[in-house]
Amino acid sequence: MMRDSFGLAAFGFALLHLILGFLVFEPTLFPGGDNAGYLILGDALRNGEGYRDLYLPGTPLHARYPPLLPVMLAGLGWIGGVLGAKIGMLLMTTLVVWATAHFGRQWMGAGPALAAAGLLAVNPTLLEYGHYVLSEGPFVLWIVAALWLSQRDDGRGALLAMGAAIAAFATRTAGMTVLMALPLAWLLARRYRRAGWTMLVAVATLAAWALYQRWAAADQPGYLSVLLLVDPYSPEAGTVTLAGLIERAAQNLWAHVSRVLPDLLLGPGDGSSGGRIVLGGTAAAAALFRWTSAARGRLGAPEIFAILYVGLIALWPSVWTDRRFLLPLLPVVLLLALSALWRLPLRPPVRWLRLAVPMVFAAFGVIWAANVIPGRVACIASYRADRPCDVPASSSLYASARWARENTPPEAVIANRKPRLFYWYSRRRGDVYPFSADAATVMAGLDAMGASYVVVDQVSGTTGRYLIPAIRAFPNRFEAVYEGGEPVTVILRLLPAMADIE
Repeated sequence: MMRDSFGLAAFGFALLHLILGFLVFEPTLFPGGDNAGYLILGDALRNGEGYRDLYLPGTPLHARYPPLLPVMLAGLGWIGGVLGAKIGMLLMTTLVVWATAHFGRQWMGAGPALAAAGLLAVNPTLLEYGHYVLSEGPFVLWIVAALWLSQRDDGRGALLAMGAAIAAFATRTAGMTVLMALPLAWLLARRYRRAGWTMLVAVATLAAWALYQRWAAADQPGYLSVLLLVDPYSPEAGTVTLAGLIERAAQNLWAHVSRVLPDLLLGPGDGSSGGRIVLGGTAAAAALFRWTSAARGRLGAPEIFAILYVGLIALWPSVWTDRRFLLPLLPVVLLLALSALWRLPLRPPVRWLRLAVPMVFAAFGVIWAANVIPGRVACIASYRADRPCDVPASSSLYASARWARENTPPEAVIANRKPRLFYWYSRRRGDVYPFSADAATVMAGLDAMGASYVVVDQVSGTTGRYLIPAIRAFPNRFEAVYEGGEPVTVILRLLPAMADIE
């Protein structure tokens, strides 16, 4: 009976997440651009054009994102296009809630497991990423599935766990953390045969992707080289030193505890207020305390994954310190922190406090949902009336892209800050202008790209930092052909240099 009630509760929390996910659903595209990149790759696969970046001049093979999510989107595209893809993401975050309950029950016990599932069901961040066409939903799902299956002690469980870990890596490169955690856990448990074959599988998987990247894009910077940049958006800043890497790790860890973790639990706030710092510090300390006590008994796959993943996000460039990259760790953090709460030696009259704490935090999620639901419902109505409710800067960019689709030749190459989103609406290829403070370098990059137009947008500060100074330095190379939107977006035709004319 207890088992049946647990399963019913887990299903109920998953259903709650699904219902809230539809109520806070946003039909517009996430303005970051990665979503359009995934959708374009899905289109390329579905149309038989291969794993290619159709938005780039020359449509080269893609070598940055592993292919599993684009493969899934290729299939979903036959069902319902962007809307079908978004609903697919919501179903995956719903499964995250359900799988976390069952994983947590085996790892930390039924009480913390259901409390964690309940908090995930109403978590603002998970609900938001439930309607973004991004890798968060499937990535978190594969991680939780791999850790859940790792708790089984049979050979079939090991095989399935490795399959889920490979799927996590095939969704996002950071999945290497769970892919390596499994064989390391079995090695420490002295399951040498299992550790041996799973390590071979893990190494072969990593090597296969690395070889493909080298073959498909030997001239592009690799994962490690980007990781070591001081700022990926300012390449001229160079690479980080060892001392700088240590300083970055310390700063990132503090930012994750003081700002990102509270934002992850409660939704975005106004910086690192005192209350949020206390919340983040308390949650992190509770999780660390429980992790330490669990590791003393058995350093299993969840504990090793936590170490590896924390180390990875600590070393990432600080500009990527965001809820999006901490989200894959959230189920593990919640289970650890809640388990620490459950292990407090409370007497029966006050044991209700174990439920009071997660219920308070769940209330924040419900309040957040109640605040955003009216706006989201209005957004859906506006979208159905063909008035998408994108943020103004993005809406202005998309309008310029639609203009380009109707008023530029199909072979036109248009340089802009969001080439994937711009391609999605314009079907005109292009790339990002060079990130360089030297105007001549920017112009050389535009010419090497074969750009016939450039877009001056309001979606990113890099346009004002790099592109506009180049336009001012070479005014005779540009001619305005479009101006519209609020804030204003401008499209300029790129004219040949005088030396080329002569």
